[in-house]
Amino acid sequence: MSNIVPLECSCKAVKGQLKIVPGSFFHVQCLCCDCQSFAAHLNNKEQILDQHGATELVQTYPAYMKITQGQDKIACVQLNDKGLYRWHTACCNMPLANTMNSSTVPFVGVSVELMKFGNEQEKLELLGPITMKAFGKYSIGEIPKDAHARFPLSYLPKIIAFMLKGMFTHKNRPSPFFNKKIPVTKVNVLP
Repeated sequence: MSNIVPLECSCKAVKGQLKIVPGSFFHVQCLCCDCQSFAAHLNNKEQILDQHGATELVQTYPAYMKITQGQDKIACVQLNDKGLYRWHTACCNMPLANTMNSSTVPFVGVSVELMKFGNEQEKLELLGPITMKAFGKYSIGEIPKDAHARFPLSYLPKIIAFMLKGMFTHKNRPSPFFNKKIPVTKVNVLP
């Protein structure tokens, strides 16, 4: 099985690929109110969020993600002027990824909805199980039993090690979302 996952938006106008490198990604679910607000902004909650309001993401390095078609259909919003850059398609309002608001940070959280697997087994073999569910206090309805109410501090050393490894190995570039230090499209801050 290849470790390259095809990426494709709902209308097939934006395509790409994501390289899955063992030890260089986290398979997570985020239940935060910002992810839920982003889904609401895209008017696409049913496709993006699960029944608890969680978004499924693969957090990895920008260097492992490529957009091969539809670069002109990439849009970006921030929920506030200091928030994450939330990248999506302008064609079908599908989330692409989240990045920090700086091209120097080696982090991209790619929407699993964008990934094309042959079946659920292939997805599980490549990504493994979800290793963390964070911000359960924002869940819709009852908090899932395996979700943390906030971001678990026990996960912090893993994130720091991941970021340091990415900085030392320059995994922040190339990025599908930045041309050197400049975002590939205008970033709109939501009111």
